[in-house]
Amino acid sequence: MNTWVFFALLGVGTGAMYAAFAMSVIITYRGSGVVNFAVGALAMIPAMVFAELRLRGDLVLPVVIVPSRYDIGEPLGFAPAAAIAMTVGSLVAGVVYLVVIRPLRTAPPVTMLVATVGLTLMLQALAVRAFGNVTLRAPGILPKGVVDLFGRRFPVDRLWLLATVIVLAAVVVATYRATRFGLATRASFVNEKGAILLGLEPARLGLYNWMFASGLAAVVGIVGTSLGGVSPYNFSLFVVPALGAALAARLRSVPVAVLAAVAIGSFEAVAVHIVAQRQVPRFFLGGISSLVPFVVIIGALVIFGRTLPNRAAIVERAQVPMSLDRVHKGLWGGSILLAVIVLNANDPTIRFAALESMFVATLLLSVVVLTGFVGQVSLAQLSFAGFSAFMLSRFGSVLPFPLGPLVAIAVTTAVGTLVSIPALRVRGVQFAIVTFSVAVVFDDLFFRSPTFVGRGGMATVEPPRIAGVDLGIVGDGQFPARGFGYFSLVVLVSCAFIVVGVRRGRLGRRFLAVRSNERAAAAAGINVGRTKVAGASLASFIAAVAGVMFAYKNTTFNGGGLEAQDGLELLALAYLGGIGSIAGAVIGGLLAPSGLFVVAILGGGASNTQFLLTGLGLIIVAVRFPQGIAGSRQMLQRKILAPAEPPEPVADEAAIVLEVGPELEPHHRP
Repeated sequence: MNTWVFFALLGVGTGAMYAAFAMSVIITYRGSGVVNFAVGALAMIPAMVFAELRLRGDLVLPVVIVPSRYDIGEPLGFAPAAAIAMTVGSLVAGVVYLVVIRPLRTAPPVTMLVATVGLTLMLQALAVRAFGNVTLRAPGILPKGVVDLFGRRFPVDRLWLLATVIVLAAVVVATYRATRFGLATRASFVNEKGAILLGLEPARLGLYNWMFASGLAAVVGIVGTSLGGVSPYNFSLFVVPALGAALAARLRSVPVAVLAAVAIGSFEAVAVHIVAQRQVPRFFLGGISSLVPFVVIIGALVIFGRTLPNRAAIVERAQVPMSLDRVHKGLWGGSILLAVIVLNANDPTIRFAALESMFVATLLLSVVVLTGFVGQVSLAQLSFAGFSAFMLSRFGSVLPFPLGPLVAIAVTTAVGTLVSIPALRVRGVQFAIVTFSVAVVFDDLFFRSPTFVGRGGMATVEPPRIAGVDLGIVGDGQFPARGFGYFSLVVLVSCAFIVVGVRRGRLGRRFLAVRSNERAAAAAGINVGRTKVAGASLASFIAAVAGVMFAYKNTTFNGGGLEAQDGLELLALAYLGGIGSIAGAVIGGLLAPSGLFVVAILGGGASNTQFLLTGLGLIIVAVRFPQGIAGSRQMLQRKILAPAEPPEPVADEAAIVLEVGPELEPHHRP
């Protein structure tokens, strides 16, 4: 028991950092209405600036075009380095709010979420460009020393970090309860129109809260640089436990968030000790600690789901506009013909890039179904695809084609359906938090488990063969084989036809009604919970099909390229192409890392520059063109080619709810 208590106390340092990020999430949400997935990235920039100043005396800025590194002499002390780093962090946070967040104040929730995802990608790419893909550990800030605890040496700097966070939490509570600024923020959050009538400026309050929240996370990030170090990516993964703690506090109570975050950190430390002592089955050796924030998030949704914000209301903020254009046979035929021509290219690099684009496009179709049609933001579709690939490596060795992939797809669909159960209580951003935590669990617990992945940490699959014909990627002695390219094209087109059929049918109309307004859909006779679960099941099915393509394309693979971080990139590609259309999925596939556009036009595979451009492009699209590239093209066509014709009806019109009730006859408004 004493050993467990020791390791629980050892985890309070990490829990304190989670607590700071959770407080930042709450302040940002209540001050500007945004659940900020970029809180870790915003804290990472000043932390890395501080570490460089302390280690080398270089001022490094997250910029492009102009030089990013300036030698200002000898390494600086704590106070001047912290002052400069906080100034840089405040400027970055202020620019981010004014350029990105403020224009999206009335945007759909999915757009605001995607914008913060784009910020994460862009800031990470800027950090890699400026600092390098390294982990920086600054000289010690907190008092050093150890004390004897249960016969073990316990470092006291963890307790000092916890004390710092507790003091900051007290300051936050006092600020929002006793100052004019705090009272104005609370009034604006409860009733923005009423706050405007009282002479308050919600936009300015949002700026101040955004900078305050980012500064709070940056302070703890700077203090924590001497403990575990800071890299362009590690702080971003702290978002999952921080969001779990914020949800446990119902995005409201700072003290509850701090307690929950510290508890998560303590339980994670205990879990790491259990794994180190091999006191758990071998299957869980990959990362049982990632289950802790996931359990907290699910528990918070089960207990507080009905009282969490962003539930469906009678009048909601509009979703991303989605045109209901008809299928153009000529466009489909031309696209398929062009794909066949590319697959017959003599350059194997081009053929492989086409395969990568088709895999990503198929996976993006699952995002189109779940996010575009149903309105549920999922960050776990790539994880489901990876799960399906590993399932194929298991079943494909004992079952012949096509039974092996069918069983793998069925198992993955069942898992994806189970994960969607929280959708019965939440939607939108909360569902995104659930699925992101699921992606982290899959990454740490499954994809890094030698028991799950396979011997040597690598999974292998046998090439598909049917009627004696080898459809594998090296089936005709070439790599990649043209036959496998045609097989992948058939799979992509089949999934696209499934999406079209669903969209044009009764189920698709139910999806759009639920997406538009849950309560109005329920009033029209639609079973909202069943409809959302059906959407998640269909999306999981398509993601599982994409996972089978991934497995056959790679033949030997591990968890590389299936990380939770890559799931953010997937959502970015879906939104860039157009979250609500098949054309958007295809465009997103072309823009994928190592995809056809990158290889054929840019002349190379994935790079940090591409991730930077992807994040920047995602932000621009979110702010200016929420329908994505595909939707913007259709909008321009309607304006240029047929300006006098009335626009196509869109999925967010309330009239759609009156047409889809399963027990009601279609009727029109009086």
